[in-house]
Amino acid sequence: MKNDSLKTLAFRTLTTTARLRARKKRLVGNKVITVLNLHRVSPNNGSTYNALAPALFDELINYLKKEFHICLFADFEHIETTKPKLILSFDDGYKDFIDYAVPVLDKHKVRVNQNVIPYSVETGLPPVNVLLQDFIGKAPNELLKKIPLEIDTDGDRHEVGRKASFAIKYLPAAQFIPQREMLLDFLLNYPEFLCASAMTKKDILEISAVHEIGAHSYEHLSMENQYEAYFLEDLKRCKTYFSEELSLDCNIYAFPNGSATQEQVHQAKEQGFDHILLVGNKYSTSRSGVFNRFTFDAHTMDEAKYKSFGRRALIT
Repeated sequence: MKNDSLKTLAFRTLTTTARLRARKKRLVGNKVITVLNLHRVSPNNGSTYNALAPALFDELINYLKKEFHICLFADFEHIETTKPKLILSFDDGYKDFIDYAVPVLDKHKVRVNQNVIPYSVETGLPPVNVLLQDFIGKAPNELLKKIPLEIDTDGDRHEVGRKASFAIKYLPAAQFIPQREMLLDFLLNYPEFLCASAMTKKDILEISAVHEIGAHSYEHLSMENQYEAYFLEDLKRCKTYFSEELSLDCNIYAFPNGSATQEQVHQAKEQGFDHILLVGNKYSTSRSGVFNRFTFDAHTMDEAKYKSFGRRALIT
């Protein structure tokens, strides 16, 4: 409780009108772009994977509309505005985007970028580390000890979930794929402790008329730890899937977990991806086609404001 109170005070201090006004002026003057990287929008369902509450998301969108010009990767260069430019970039393609985010976005007439994972679209399953975090948040203690993964399941559930996710999501394909299958064989026996699911092809096609759809790799492996052949094949599979299965031209590639080498960024461009999305919690410019994104979640509006204005990142 003490830590929560300190956080509340800190966010309130860092979101004074004067501070945010000064940052806003510098964002406009330096012509940089803020890209916020969001994931799930849903009510609290017990998962250790943090989701943005729908009511807070609604309040956030209303606030961002007033302070920023919200745009897409496809059009931000051509927009003339006196406000700083901001792009909302969602990853993973969760079903809750349809259930909770889209109604809010429709209400405010806001368009966003959503990056989907073909493996998840085809299987209906989100990334396995997310399912694992769902399970860890909701399952009884005796089942946690049966998870086929070498982790310490004692202690705070959110910390256990974070460590479990970290233990698998950076593995090379030769290790990740069998580990994923082993975990799915276990986790799918307990659907009552899982909550995340993926958008369908129909969902994606319906929202593509409004929102900007990109690829978040084919099966959500951290690319920095993969062989070149695997990565190049992933790029081709994404292009083929979007063209043949979704009838969409995909020119956005969002690296899972922001994990990428400079060579991989170059290779993605060579394969026709014009907008390359990383993380890094830094501002971006329009010059390179490579965009750093600010990872975004929040529990209060003061926290949301603070993170919307780039935390304490330098504005250069």
